[in-house]
Amino acid sequence: MKEVIISPLYDFVFAQIFGNQKNIDNTRAFLKTVLEIPEDDYGKLTVENPILKRFFKHDKMGIVDLKLSTKSGRIIHIELQVDKTAHLKNRILYYAARLIGDQLSWGDDYDKLHQVISIVICNHVLLDEEKSYVNRYKLRNDTNKSFTDMLQLVILELPKLPETADSVIWPWLRFFTCKSKEEFEMLAQQYPDLEKPIFCARKMSLWEKWRDYQFHRNLWKTDARMRELYVRTEAQDERNRAIALNALNEGLTPEFVQKITGLDLETVQEMAHDK
Repeated sequence: MKEVIISPLYDFVFAQIFGNQKNIDNTRAFLKTVLEIPEDDYGKLTVENPILKRFFKHDKMGIVDLKLSTKSGRIIHIELQVDKTAHLKNRILYYAARLIGDQLSWGDDYDKLHQVISIVICNHVLLDEEKSYVNRYKLRNDTNKSFTDMLQLVILELPKLPETADSVIWPWLRFFTCKSKEEFEMLAQQYPDLEKPIFCARKMSLWEKWRDYQFHRNLWKTDARMRELYVRTEAQDERNRAIALNALNEGLTPEFVQKITGLDLETVQEMAHDK
C-alpha cells in the first residue's frame, strides 16, 4: 500500500507533533532554533489550555493553536496560519495582548507579568516588504532602545524559504513543506533532530490515520461553517445592543426594547442600569 503523506501544516497533525505533552521534546528542539532564551527555561516546558480567558460574557472568544509555559513562567504562543486572511497582523497583536492580560487576576500587581513570545508560521507571504523568512519584532524606539522585553513577535514565512539550508531553523521550516515520503527521509538523514517529528508525521499518515484525516477535514468544514455563523451572530448581537442602547436613551422601557431587539430582558435591564 502506498504511504499517504499528510502535511504537518494540517492543524491536527501539528497539534499531535508539537502540542502533545508526550512529544514535548519536538517542541523544545524546534523552539531552541527560533528563540534566544536561557537554556534552563526549557527545563519545564508545559502545554497549556489554548482557550483565552473571558472576563465578561460579551468578551470576544479566542483560541490559539498552541500555548506553552516555560520554567520561569514565560508564555510562548505558536500559531499556524495556512490560509491568507484579512487583518492577520491585527489578530496576531490581539492574541499577544490577550496572553499578557490573561496572566493577571483581580488585585494582582503588574510585576507578576511574564514575557509573551508569539511565533507565527505562515504558509503565505505576510510581510511583502521583507526578504528574510524570519522576522523578529520587539518594542523599541527610534534609537533602537528597548521599552520592554515583555512582548516579542516572530514571523516565519514558508514561501520565502531558500532551496538550501542557510540557518539552524531552516530544516524545521523545510519539514513543514515536505509533501512526500522521500522528502521526509532525506531530511531525517541530514538532520537527526528531525527524526522524531518526522516519525510522528509519518505515523499520522498511515492508512488508518487517513480515515481520521478525512473525518477531521469534514469536521473542519463544519467548524468553519459554525465559526461563520458565530461571527454573523456576534455581529447581529452587537447591532441589536446598539439599537437597544439608542432606544433606552430615547426613554423606551426595557420591556419594549426587549421585544424589538430580541435580546433577553436581563441584558436590556443591565444596559438601562449602566447607561
